[in-house]
Amino acid sequence: MTPMLINVWFASMVVLLMCSGVIPGAFNYAFTIFCAPIVGFVLYVLFMIVPRDMWLLFGLMCLFIYNM
Repeated sequence: MTPMLINVWFASMVVLLMCSGVIPGAFNYAFTIFCAPIVGFVLYVLFMIVPRDMWLLFGLMCLFIYNM
């Protein structure tokens, strides 16, 4: 398998085990602390690539769906 598929498979298995309660709560906190900078970097890159108007439209769409 390619490295990308291996990473996606591993991440999905970790999330599945956390949601099912097999992995204890302490690991959930450690995993969250580990992933927070990665998620922040991805959001930073997305904010640099995607124009501001698209983010405003996305926010309006989320508000519309939330109010349904």
